[in-house]
Amino acid sequence: MGIRTAFAVWGVALFASAVSGQEPTIAEEPPVSAEIAADLKELSATEFKAREAAVQRLLTHQLKAVAPLVHLVETGSAEASVRAFEVLRQLYRTGDDETNEATETAFELLAHSENPNVASRAEAALEAAGPVRRTKAISAFRKLGGIIRFINDDVGAAAVDEMQDAIEYAMIDKASWKGGDEGLKYLRRIDDFRAVSEFRRAAVFVIKGCNVSEQAILDLEAAIPGLGVQRRGPACFGISAYSGFGAQRGLLVSSVKAGTAADRAGLVQGDVIIKFNGHDVPDFNALVDKISEKQPGDKVPVIYERNGMQDTVIVELRGWRDK
Repeated sequence: MGIRTAFAVWGVALFASAVSGQEPTIAEEPPVSAEIAADLKELSATEFKAREAAVQRLLTHQLKAVAPLVHLVETGSAEASVRAFEVLRQLYRTGDDETNEATETAFELLAHSENPNVASRAEAALEAAGPVRRTKAISAFRKLGGIIRFINDDVGAAAVDEMQDAIEYAMIDKASWKGGDEGLKYLRRIDDFRAVSEFRRAAVFVIKGCNVSEQAILDLEAAIPGLGVQRRGPACFGISAYSGFGAQRGLLVSSVKAGTAADRAGLVQGDVIIKFNGHDVPDFNALVDKISEKQPGDKVPVIYERNGMQDTVIVELRGWRDK
């Protein structure tokens, strides 16, 4: 069964599926004041001045106008639908934060409309807002307690350009996340989590125990095919590694994140991790499983090989925010 995300927006239920092909429908006409109803009707007036005056009045209603306008886009005549959509576009550009968020949500739903003209207009509106939309989504995700880490965080850049630099990963942890299931919508608005190439895409880590349901995680994976959300424990080791190199045992370390537990313990690129806390680690998933059993501050022995020589180092694991 595909995603079925329900948005209760000011008395009108909008349903959409980005995966299964379910189209958004409007359960009933939203409650609307007589003043807004009259202005909506004036959008079909024959005189340009009357229509333009109605547009200006609708813009002053901000949030209250969004749901009725969406309803008109979906159910009105061709001309009324186009004009209502243009009012939504203006609200998206000029509305306050609450109105902007509501309008963006509406466009996301309308992009799956069974009316191809409506869907294409909504997709175009979202695409045109791409860079600003990404920046706002990152900010909103962080305000809810999410972590966003950029690739240039690790390359000694003087400052990260959040408009241009690529995201390495997003994280939702137990300690700070207060966005629940609903807050995952902001990740859907960031193109970094869609395949940039077969070699690189941003990852999403979900720390065990955070306030997100398993169904919401599955829905996110379905909405962004190939994403593969990674479930992790609260402790961080700090390496990337490969397995399966011929007869070589263990994991070949491909990179070590600066400032992490592995870095502080002296592990470097090219080391081969043989055992973690006394356990063999034949592949990276096995290592992740063993790390997830630990807590930040735990000290574990790690047997590794460097230049053909084995050694043991005690690694004090850190939390994800300690990096």
